[in-house]
Amino acid sequence: IDYIEKYYNNYKSLYQSISIFDEVHIEKVEWKSVQQCSAFVVNQTIDLDGLYNDFNHIKSKYIDLKERFGGISKQVESFILSNLDRSNYNGTSVNHETSSCDDCNLQDNLDDSDVSDDEPDVKNKHKKTNKSIQPDHLWAYLLDGEHVPSLRKLVEFVFAIPGSTAFCESVFSHIKYLWNNNRTKMQHDLVGAELKIKMNTHLTCTEFYDYLLTKPNILNKIRSSDKYSRIAKMLRIYQ
Repeated sequence: IDYIEKYYNNYKSLYQSISIFDEVHIEKVEWKSVQQCSAFVVNQTIDLDGLYNDFNHIKSKYIDLKERFGGISKQVESFILSNLDRSNYNGTSVNHETSSCDDCNLQDNLDDSDVSDDEPDVKNKHKKTNKSIQPDHLWAYLLDGEHVPSLRKLVEFVFAIPGSTAFCESVFSHIKYLWNNNRTKMQHDLVGAELKIKMNTHLTCTEFYDYLLTKPNILNKIRSSDKYSRIAKMLRIYQ
């Protein structure tokens, strides 16, 4: 417990600062909070004047869109589903959609816990306006097609921070089977490429196989020996 408290206290200011991006009512986010959050981005230069202009532009965009086209939640849902359709070879993955719905339900449950039972009207209104919205999905929708480089840097920084070590642990679990005694001659780049495919593709094995058959350049690289760090020397028998 002491270790956990010490770890949290060291990063308390960071966590409190980035929590503003969990707000799905963008009109409630204040500029001073965004400015404070930008101070934690140390590996990139963020122009504060540009960030101010970017933030106000996206905030105005949200206010303009939130009540149009059936509400902001429907707009975000359509945007996410359309991007899933483009990323998949034969349409949206059912499993991925189910996972997204589970996440949305979880978000709804979290939203419900913030409202008192004594305020049913407020609760219903809250659910109606926030149904199915995840903060990362909302920001992805608002930033899509917009030239807001300073704000984009900040949003990418915030949502790149993992909420737990579960994803990293799953990566190491995959590595355990990819990098075994029978495959130690494979180059690191090849193992990394295979790992990226396993972690990021939504295709089934059959779909991915069919996809590869349409890519002759990739097939030529697969057949080559360049994927090995060293090539076994074959003895030549001269007659």
